[in-house]
Amino acid sequence: MKSMLLSLFSCLVLSVTGQAQQEKGRLDIQLNKNILQPGDSLVIKVEYKDGRSQLPDQSLATLELIVENEQGQRTRLRWPLINGQASGALYLSDSLPRGQYTLLAGLQRRFFEVRGKIQEPQGNGTIQAMLLTKTGDWDDQEVPVDHDGTFAIRNWLFEDNALLAFAGTRNNSQPLNISISTQLDSSYRPLAVAGRAFYIGNPPAAARSILSQPVATSGTDFEDKGSVLPAVLVRTTVKSPAQQFNDEYVSGLFRSGDERMISIMDDPTAFSQPNIFSYLQGRVAGLQISPAGFSGGIARWRGSPVTFFIDEVRVSAQQVGNIPMTDIAIVKAYPPPFFGAPGGGGAIAIYTRRGGEANYLPANRSVFKIRGYTPSATVLDMNRLSL
Repeated sequence: MKSMLLSLFSCLVLSVTGQAQQEKGRLDIQLNKNILQPGDSLVIKVEYKDGRSQLPDQSLATLELIVENEQGQRTRLRWPLINGQASGALYLSDSLPRGQYTLLAGLQRRFFEVRGKIQEPQGNGTIQAMLLTKTGDWDDQEVPVDHDGTFAIRNWLFEDNALLAFAGTRNNSQPLNISISTQLDSSYRPLAVAGRAFYIGNPPAAARSILSQPVATSGTDFEDKGSVLPAVLVRTTVKSPAQQFNDEYVSGLFRSGDERMISIMDDPTAFSQPNIFSYLQGRVAGLQISPAGFSGGIARWRGSPVTFFIDEVRVSAQQVGNIPMTDIAIVKAYPPPFFGAPGGGGAIAIYTRRGGEANYLPANRSVFKIRGYTPSATVLDMNRLSL
């Protein structure tokens, strides 16, 4: 899984010594089209040039994007800019308001970086850092710590949100009191800015000529005060891992409120069972598990057949019986009548681990939720921050 995360030790950050030339640089925005309909995808390609040529090979930066509609709604995205280029696609759903949209692009010299400080360093020469992405990929590294407790991490590239955890090394079991800030979320002055417009729907004749023209853009559009994230000690977390998993991944009708939730990841004895059917025997009142075979009719609830789901997709009992116990995060049992079950029977929903639920995190860690880069293909949502 580590191969899914790009190790960037060998890459160079944009050179400060080249500021004189870089101030003359520009961003060129290319759109696949500027008049689109719901269901289309807006493909965006942005290239940075310093006035004479592209940036040197292996240069890294961040492209910040702001999309604003006529109603004043805004959303922000960011993509990595590598070798002077960045690109991505925005899917335009039917729920988006029709009308003109403005796309603003600003080049941030920084790449992803975390700066932190241990409030009481106590001679920590190094600490262990672990990154768990939303897709379940993970990586870890030992991070040097200065005498004043400060440290920096500059070599991770990932999309969407991730969990960043810290722990002491050399058998140091003391909890770490850490504060961090992600440099991409901090205030900066854009190196170059540009703007383009596009239209969702059928634009009036007067708007068509505007769509082909550059949009005046100011660097102040990208200014942000940034933030420092307080440490969250896991021992102070109110919700259990199963409750957190339920909040994050369970949706729609699977949040009925009448179900019984069983956490596999909190029960070490679960892994000694051959499958989930053996584990569930006698654990849910009214649910009858047959000990013979796993090819159907394995479970009944109050005399009615039970419908099975894996990650909210309906499956057969045989598929459920073949899931390794180590791959299961939680199980939710729904007594009849369950709306998603044919005939109003009961249901059992199996949710598999996403990566962050596995026991990868060391003990006595400080844990933070951090934002990486926007996925290169994502749905344009004007109702939330899409970073």
